[in-house]
Order: sequence, then structure tokens, then C-alpha cells
Amino acid sequence: MARAPSTSGSSQGQFDLDLAGAIELIKKSGARTVGVQVPEGLKRMASDLARDIQEETCAEVIVSGDPCYGACDVDLDLCRAADLVIHVGHSEMLEGDPLHDKVVYVEARIRADVREAVEGAADLLSARRVGVVTTVQHVHKLAEVLEVLKGRGIDGVVRPGGRTRYAGQVLGCNYKAARNADVDEYLFVGTGQFHPLGVALATGKRTVAADPVTGNVSVIDAAQMLKRRYGAIARAGDAERIAVIVSKKPGQRRMELARRMISLGEERGKRMVLVYLDRMEPDALVNLGVDAAVSTACPRIALDDQAKYNIPILTPPEFEVLLGERKGDYLLDEIP
Repeated sequence: MARAPSTSGSSQGQFDLDLAGAIELIKKSGARTVGVQVPEGLKRMASDLARDIQEETCAEVIVSGDPCYGACDVDLDLCRAADLVIHVGHSEMLEGDPLHDKVVYVEARIRADVREAVEGAADLLSARRVGVVTTVQHVHKLAEVLEVLKGRGIDGVVRPGGRTRYAGQVLGCNYKAARNADVDEYLFVGTGQFHPLGVALATGKRTVAADPVTGNVSVIDAAQMLKRRYGAIARAGDAERIAVIVSKKPGQRRMELARRMISLGEERGKRMVLVYLDRMEPDALVNLGVDAAVSTACPRIALDDQAKYNIPILTPPEFEVLLGERKGDYLLDEIP
């Protein structure tokens, strides 16, 4: 079994990558040129991955040097240059992937034990029936999570998602696995605050986060994020020239939604421009001379990266709030 090399004490050493299936497929397909796409957190192992693939298959290997942020972010140029592309770190999306015959997904699994963090999270949970969600990096640990909860008298509920490969798996753009659970509270197991914040916003329910890598546990407070988002909507109130961004990335491309945003804006007398791009960066918007932007690409651009931009970046549901088309509770932008 070929495994990605790891360096003791490095961030790469926290992950298991099983290349055996990908290497077997390369051999069977007769691929002579193989692309390798690796997310930023694992970029340092790219040269070792390339070497292992070359030694096992004798294929020429091309490593993508561009950033990669998810399964939605497949390098299209690399796909054109290679017979097969090995996409490392993410799971295949079950819907909306036009490149499934060209791309092989090698998932990254974090080795960290989940028990201590889940025990800590159990102290913060108030419900006896709790929805459990995670990312692909920890999905192999869900059985252990449920076991720990059961030992604390808590019924953990895991439900299938939408475009995700595994039950209980959420993406930064899709929380269907959370909304599918008939529960009053959620436990998110994984790193970072963005995904559990997304669970809280998508469900409107109390969410506890347990990080197996750091051991930190916390109750998610969505109030500050909501304050920032309604602040962005307010700042966009005077915008006359508004860009609607459409991503070239296959898993993010929502052209019909973008056209609907254009129509809504024009009906309200806004000067709308449809912008098609691969990577959304501050300079690109400055050069367009717009007052605000609506991103139909990855929802994290507006929610996570707003501080990078000197103009308000809205999600489509936020733009509808601005135009008076949407009222009521905050609606998280998701890609179905």
C-alpha cells in the first residue's frame, strides 16, 4: 500500500493518505501523464507524492502550483494537460462534478484521537439527542464519536448530506447533513470555527465544536458573524455599480443564479455587471471600479474573506435582503 510520506512533528505528519487505489487506476488506465493537485496545508508533500507516483507507475507527473481550496476547485488546465489528475485531501462531490472520469480523489484523514475532545464537548451539550457532523478529515472517526456520546448517555444522530460523499459530512458550502437530523442541538467534530459556525447559521440551533487536534471545545456564538454580515449589507445600500461574480471552478459555477441576481439588481435601478473569473482577489474588483459585489462562487469569500476587500461582498441571499426581496431569519448561502 502506497502512503504519502510524513514528517514527524510536521502538519503533514498528522494525515494519512492512501495512494494505493489511485496508483492501481493509473496503471490500469495506461495514463502516461498524471497531474497532482494538493491543498495548501499539504503542499509540502507534493514533491514526495510525485516521486512515489513516478516510481510506482513510470508516468510523468505534473504538480499544480496554484492554490486549491476544495473538491470544487479542480485545476481545469491541469486536467487538459494530464491523462488523469490525482486530487488530494478532499472527497468527491456526488453531484455537480463534470470531471469525475478524469479526476481521482485521495482523501486526507487526520490521525488525531477524538475521544478527549468529544468527552469535553459532552460536558457542554444540554440535549440528550444530538446531531453529529464533521468534515472528511475526521469522518472515519464518527463511530468513535458516537461511542463516546453513548457512554455519556447522549444519542448521537448522523444523517446523509446532499453533495457530500459520507453521512455526517458537511462542506463550507453545504450543510444538508445537519439539517437532515431531527435534533435540538449539534456537535461538530473538526478543526477551525468556520464549519461549526456554518452549522449554527444553517440550522439556527445551538452548536458545540470539538477540535481533536487542539483539544479545544466551545459553544459557537453566531452573533458576531451575523453583525458583520448585516453590516456588509448596510454598507452596500448606497452601491450603484455592482459586480456579480461567477466562478470558473466547476464545483462553484452558478451562472443561472448570477443571471437572476443581475435581473433583480437592474429592476431596482442598479448598474450591474456580470464578471467571470477563476480566482476572486481584491485587485480584480478594484480594477472593475464597482461599489459592491455579489459572489455566487464559494460562500466563504463573503463570509470568511470580507476583511480583504475595501467594498462589501454579499452572498446572493444577502443581496436579496438588500433589495427587499427577502425578510426573516438570516439565510446561509449554500451550493446544493
